[in-house]
Amino acid sequence: MKRRNLLFPLLITAMGWGSCAKNDPGNVGNGSLVVRLDVDPTVRVVTASATKSADAATFTLEILQNETVIKKLSPIGVDPGPIELPSGVYTVRTYSQSFTAPAFDTPVYGGSAGVSIAVDNETPVSIGCKQTNAGVRVSYSEAFRANHSTRSTTIRQIQGALTFTDDDVSGGRIGYFPADRATIVVTADGVEYEQELTLDAQTVYNVSVDDAPQSVSGNLKLDITVSTDVSEQDVAVVFPSGVVDYTETMGGVPVSVEQNVSGYAKWSYLKASYAGSGAFVSSAAPSDYNGASGGNYLLFKTSGAYFTVSGLNTSMAANDLVLSFGCCSFSQAYDVNNLTVSVSQDEGANFTQLPIASDARPANKKWAQVSVTEGIPKTKNLVIRFDCLGTNYGIDDIRLKTL
Repeated sequence: MKRRNLLFPLLITAMGWGSCAKNDPGNVGNGSLVVRLDVDPTVRVVTASATKSADAATFTLEILQNETVIKKLSPIGVDPGPIELPSGVYTVRTYSQSFTAPAFDTPVYGGSAGVSIAVDNETPVSIGCKQTNAGVRVSYSEAFRANHSTRSTTIRQIQGALTFTDDDVSGGRIGYFPADRATIVVTADGVEYEQELTLDAQTVYNVSVDDAPQSVSGNLKLDITVSTDVSEQDVAVVFPSGVVDYTETMGGVPVSVEQNVSGYAKWSYLKASYAGSGAFVSSAAPSDYNGASGGNYLLFKTSGAYFTVSGLNTSMAANDLVLSFGCCSFSQAYDVNNLTVSVSQDEGANFTQLPIASDARPANKKWAQVSVTEGIPKTKNLVIRFDCLGTNYGIDDIRLKTL
């Protein structure tokens, strides 16, 4: 539904009288501009603070030629009288107030138009003024309020930022921002979550913050839904639960023949990306330790083989992370130095090896489980890499979870 009270059309009309015979702006001499201000009386003001912003008599009027202001009236006043100008082409600009940085309760209106002044004529020009900045209103769901004792939302731009306190949110206060890119920063109990948004002029964004259900697993995300209404848009911010729950069992259907990981597509967790060299999906010797999935596993046949998992978002993890996996040495001579695990925070440009104790798993078993609880970072794109420096090693059931 289009809300007219958010679109404040203001007409500033310069009315002309007298002869139109000498209407060539190229003639040398003076003409004049007579300004009358009209405000549409059928439009209601959305907030009390907008009353002054929409009072046309308080507007500033600027007349520019070649992008230079040559005349300025501030304020215009109720009945400004004729403005004498040399003949020529001008831009007439008006605005309710200067606005360069975010501010609460400050809707700004303005507009401009071109005009040609002819010798001995009074020339009319009409300017339709509309809101030139964007508004943001923030609300919290009952669940979000109940789950977080401290909370705030900041809208940040290159021009500045506004932080909405609980009182601002409860009162439905509107912050106004230059029409530009912005970042929504939601902070709850010391944890921050960010999402980008483009703010358009003449629009009020209703940002609603809710908690993600505790059952959410996999990649943490923010869902944004925008209505088709041109004057108000609803933005739903889902604050992540903080639970990371990633499991990869190499697919649920055992492969009949070994498949290179570069061509394998039946992963059990499809939101991550997988790559590797010298690593194969096999089902010849399924994992059989306590809690093992069995079926498929990864087989590293030769030294130098590797396997990577990327695209895991751990940035909002509420607790420390634990990485576990089943591993196998088919000769039963397991050596932690022959199967290493590393992590990257820069999309795989640099890796840091995770510490695995020499007694992390029994050496006299073919399959066993290893867990790593140190050195796993919280980042938006975690990459995990397994490197084999021996022969005939296997891994299965890669899990990354919050403690």
